[in-house]
Amino acid sequence: MIEFTLATVILVVTLFLGVPIAFAIGITTFIYIFTTNPQNITVIPLRMFAGVDSFILMALPLFVLAAEIMVKAGISTKLFNFVRLILGRLRGGLAYVNIMASTIFGSISGAALSDIAGLGYVEINAMRDDGYKNDFSCAITAASSIQSPLIPPSNIAVLYAGIMALSVGAIFLAGIIPGLLLAGGQMLYTAVMAKKLNLPKHDKKYSSQEVFMIIKEGAIAILMPAIILVGILKGFFTPTEAAGIAVLYAVIIGFLLFRNVAVKDITAALWTSAQNSASLFIIISISSVFAWALGVENVPEQIAQFLLGITDNPLMMLLIVNIILIIVGMWMETGAAIVLFAPILAPIAYKVGIHPVHFAVVMIVNLTVGLITPPIGVVLYATAAVGKEKFENVVKATLPFIIIGFIVVAVMTLFPELALFLPRYFGFI
Repeated sequence: MIEFTLATVILVVTLFLGVPIAFAIGITTFIYIFTTNPQNITVIPLRMFAGVDSFILMALPLFVLAAEIMVKAGISTKLFNFVRLILGRLRGGLAYVNIMASTIFGSISGAALSDIAGLGYVEINAMRDDGYKNDFSCAITAASSIQSPLIPPSNIAVLYAGIMALSVGAIFLAGIIPGLLLAGGQMLYTAVMAKKLNLPKHDKKYSSQEVFMIIKEGAIAILMPAIILVGILKGFFTPTEAAGIAVLYAVIIGFLLFRNVAVKDITAALWTSAQNSASLFIIISISSVFAWALGVENVPEQIAQFLLGITDNPLMMLLIVNIILIIVGMWMETGAAIVLFAPILAPIAYKVGIHPVHFAVVMIVNLTVGLITPPIGVVLYATAAVGKEKFENVVKATLPFIIIGFIVVAVMTLFPELALFLPRYFGFI
């Protein structure tokens, strides 16, 4: 146990020093094996392969590729124009548009950083041109992006389902209500503060031809997540097959309908999605070896005994877990946090009667809010870079939205049916 404690200290130190998480976990596991039994080095390739040997996880690179092609096709701009046509004339209209467009685009990209990359520049520039303060524009853009990992299809939901052997459809459906609660809370704050912040209106007039084209292009964009979700719910195809269909749909609309995607764009999308997927799969595979080391030292059982010694009340247990996840979410990327902590914390939650799907949603919502929580909220840094705004100004302007996020975490913790209603209604649980 002394060797594992030393290795864990090394893990924490390397993470705080900014060492990429895959290398940090790999170094930790390597040191542990060589200080205990070097012959166990043969475990590393076996566990790495076992960690990624999942049909569900095959959907991840395909969803990432579909999102990349959709970005190349300019879907983000078309969605933004579509929502602006509907909501732009309200006071603070572009703030509402920002929230709604990101919520919809989240169902296409499935990741907060993809939302910032694909839509953030468009949103921030449009709001700046209409007279919004730059820090508020960045704040609303950062906050609205965190719906992306919740609204299906979500890469994080696929990852969690693959790691914990749960139904992808159940996790997809369970994320809808918290995603909409986040969006609703952000819109309510905008409505309450619109006059106080003197948010402008967007008074652009559209011709009938412009209206037709905007609605047509917006409908084409929204149709992809609808096809995926309905197909999975009705059992027409598996999540992995749905990811393949998403890629096909993205290619068709880029090549044939919008005609703004060339072969070189597909090549670039393939390369980017390969890089992003490879880094995630390396984390998953290395974490599988680390999980083996945890099992050898009975660490999950010891943590379970410790937490169960404190309480066996489901709400109290979720409170403790939420505190842990808030701290983790502040400094660790969501996917990596799920790979590391879900296999440890979820079984403890099950022992006190917390439903697996409910716990999945609480964990994802909590870590998602962590994306905009300082000091290391990765979405805050990305938004500050895109919006060319000082990081501290973005943090200050985002604080009300962080509070809204934690309120949603509390609501999802206290009312499990908000997560379980849709999966139960559609027969997934």
